[in-house]
Amino acid sequence: MRKIIAVDIDGTLLNSKREITEKTKNALIKAQELGNIVVIASGRDPIGVFPFADSLEFKKYGGLLSNFNGGRITNYKTKEVLINHPMDINLAKEILQFAEKNLSMHYILYTDDCLVTSSEDTYTLKEICEKAFTHYEVIDDLAYSLDFSPNKILFSQDPKLIDKDAKKLKDKFFDKTAQVKSTPYFYEIMPKGIDKGQSLFEIAKYFDMDMKDVIAFGDEENDLTMIEMAGVGVVMGNGTDFMKEKADFITKTNDEDGIAYYLENFVFNEK
Repeated sequence: MRKIIAVDIDGTLLNSKREITEKTKNALIKAQELGNIVVIASGRDPIGVFPFADSLEFKKYGGLLSNFNGGRITNYKTKEVLINHPMDINLAKEILQFAEKNLSMHYILYTDDCLVTSSEDTYTLKEICEKAFTHYEVIDDLAYSLDFSPNKILFSQDPKLIDKDAKKLKDKFFDKTAQVKSTPYFYEIMPKGIDKGQSLFEIAKYFDMDMKDVIAFGDEENDLTMIEMAGVGVVMGNGTDFMKEKADFITKTNDEDGIAYYLENFVFNEK
């Protein structure tokens, strides 16, 4: 029975050295050879996951990219955007202008060419660019000059300070948006109803498959919806305690090839 296999990146697909091990890579390539659909499900923009898609031979097998926490879904082989959910530009401006006036943390938007931010002081800005395999541009009046509809707004702040500002965003915009704290220093805002779980539902619908045939691998809170909605939600051994409580199965850690372990024992041997 064909499966949709969705994998988060950091802490899941990548080990602690930020690499895909040979064992994990080979297991996911084998899964595609057997006719399964592999999806990279990430909060990153498309450019930020291209190297991983290449490593997993998505150009050969037609693997999918679910970026911006489900805001855009692309067939990597054909580059066709199958599903796209941009944020209303006026709402995006309202959020950015609110942030300029009321928050201490800065924000980042993804374009097709680079990252844009309103401040050189954006927390971990260079690290974010390294992970996204891109560069950044500073636009001082970005909150007022924005001329495109972003898929996601990423806020970045010192972990000791982020919760206070995040609460302000939640109180002000939660009824209009989807929001998630994806790491101790990232807070992300997407269009209402957009998350990783919903993206898997849309992918299953696109391929006329049932959600019971979806397997999702994750480790952090922004993976929660796909862990809950998938037929089998697999949390890595290095996942948070909160996520482990939500798991259907807890596999080995990302340094112990937890994805490969599950596939070898429960998918490749399935009758």
